[in-house]
This record gives sequence, structure tokens and C-alpha cells, in this order.
Amino acid sequence: MGQLMDFKVEGKGNGMRLDAVAGKHNIAIDEPVSFGGKDSAIDPLSTFLSSLIACENVMAQLIAQEMKFDLQGISFDVEGSLDLAGLMGDLTVKPYFQEVKVKAVVETSEPQERINELQESVDLRCPVFRTLKDAGIPVENQWVKAAVMA
Repeated sequence: MGQLMDFKVEGKGNGMRLDAVAGKHNIAIDEPVSFGGKDSAIDPLSTFLSSLIACENVMAQLIAQEMKFDLQGISFDVEGSLDLAGLMGDLTVKPYFQEVKVKAVVETSEPQERINELQESVDLRCPVFRTLKDAGIPVENQWVKAAVMA
């Protein structure tokens, strides 16, 4: 086995809001007013989706270097669908994302085949992506080449 790296976050709840600390970084998470929060910060599920694309970005940067891939930039769009009945107590409904859709637009001189190769490696090695995928949550992950600006 390789080297283990530990992660630790501490937090204190106040109503629906959580103020957390990860190392020297403060993180605030809240719910919208419609869900009982004050909408003072990002919600937990959007935070989760942000973690997914942040992790994919990190892995893309690392793997692009390994592949000698010309990665000039990458932009992500991510959406998750959730049936609220599950988290509201209906145990016949899964309380987690029914599906997640990721679209990445890659700025590169590389052909689509190389973009596909980069994506496949990221999909295999990204911890957050694999957590979703290995839990059986359908993830649609589409990476495309950015249009060249004239």
C-alpha cells in the first residue's frame, strides 16, 4: 500500500448553518431559506458537487503532466438530481443523488481522442468521482474540446 494522507475538518452548527475549519481555511455551509436556512452560504449538496469538479480539475492537471498533454484550461458544469422525498423520510426513495452530469470543456491543441484518454484516467483516479461511481450513482461525464476562438 502507498502513503496514507489524512484529512480533517471540524465544524460547529448553528441552526442550518455550519461553520467549519479545514487547516487554515474557513468553510461556511447553509441551506436556502426555502429549506429552513438563512442562505448565508453554499448548501451542502452544491458543496459536494463543487468538490467533485475541483477534484477532477486537480487530477486533470496531474495526469496531463504525466501524459505530456497540452492542457491550457478546463471549465466544468455539474448538475445533480435529487428526490427530496428520501431525505425527508420516505425510505423507499434513495436520499442521495439519482444521477450526476458533468460536462468539461477542455482548452487544448490536442485531438478529442487524447481528451478522451485524459478523461478516462481522471475517471479512474479521481477520489470523489470514484466515490460516486463505486457507490452505484450514475455519473454522466462528458469532456469536449473547447471551440477555437477566431
